[in-house]
Parts: sequence; C-alpha cells; structure tokens
Amino acid sequence: MESTIKVLVNAILPVICWLFCAITSSKLAYKKNRDTQTWFILGLFFGIIALAIIYFLKPLKIIRNIQKKSNQSLANHFSILKPLKIIRNIQKKSNQSLANHFSILKTDNNYWYYLDNEKNQIGPMSLKKLYDIYLKEKISNYTYVWNDSMDTWKKLIDISSLSKLLKNSTN
Repeated sequence: MESTIKVLVNAILPVICWLFCAITSSKLAYKKNRDTQTWFILGLFFGIIALAIIYFLKPLKIIRNIQKKSNQSLANHFSILKPLKIIRNIQKKSNQSLANHFSILKTDNNYWYYLDNEKNQIGPMSLKKLYDIYLKEKISNYTYVWNDSMDTWKKLIDISSLSKLLKNSTN
C-alpha cells in the first residue's frame, strides 16, 4: 500500500507543482499587463524558471482596463464608420474615373482657341489652360472652341473627348 502511495505522490506532486507554476505565472502576467495565456504555457513547461522570470519583469505601461474601454469605444466608432467606408470606396472609384477623364488634359498637345462673348478669338493655349478658364466660368459648355485637329469651330459640349470631362466638373 505504501508503494502505491509513493507512486501516486511521485506522479501527482510534480503535476500539481507544474500547474501551480503555470497558474501563478499567468496571474502575475495579468497583474503586469502581459499575455496571460503565453505565461501560463511558459509556466507549465518551464515551471519555477518562468515563475521567477515573470516575477522580476517590469509591468507594461498599457493598463488593461483602459485597453478594454478603448476597444469598446472603437467598436462603437467602427459601427458608425461602416457607411463612411462604403462612401470612400465610391469616392475612390469616382476618383479613378475622374483621373481617366483628366488624363486627356496631360496628353493633349494641341493649341486651343475659344471665342469670347464678342466673338474675338482667344488663344493659343493648352487644353489644361482652357479647362482652367472653364472652371473659372469665363467660358461655358456652349462656348465655341477650336484646335488644329478640328475642321470647324464646335461648342465645348459637342466635343466627345471633352464632354465627359465637362460633365464631371459641373456635377
């Protein structure tokens, strides 16, 4: 009977000691704002060594309660931001399509002219300059424009490559 008690004590006592070290390491880790699960495992495998290490480690500066509260408030903020995320995606897509339309401003090498209200020819200028004048509302969609690649004067709105650009700027 004594031999079975000795075997049980020899088998169970080390397990109890390892569990004690694991649980105590985890509790100390919690008090020092460290990862409790990691320290539980370290205490389970390394026992008294892990316990000694966590005992002498300095606490982290992050306070657990503040972290929990900030996570809750962040969750509330993110639920509000879901519609904003959708809006941002729409804006990105529209900005990409605008960028495609605006690329014509960079690639066009023609000299442009327009007719002012008194039918005076103004120019030459780049398409970008013409567009800037349009944005300043000195000319409208119905102003006549011309460049070397065109046969006749046309209204700004009637030029297919520019009409998309003009519609986007007025929306």
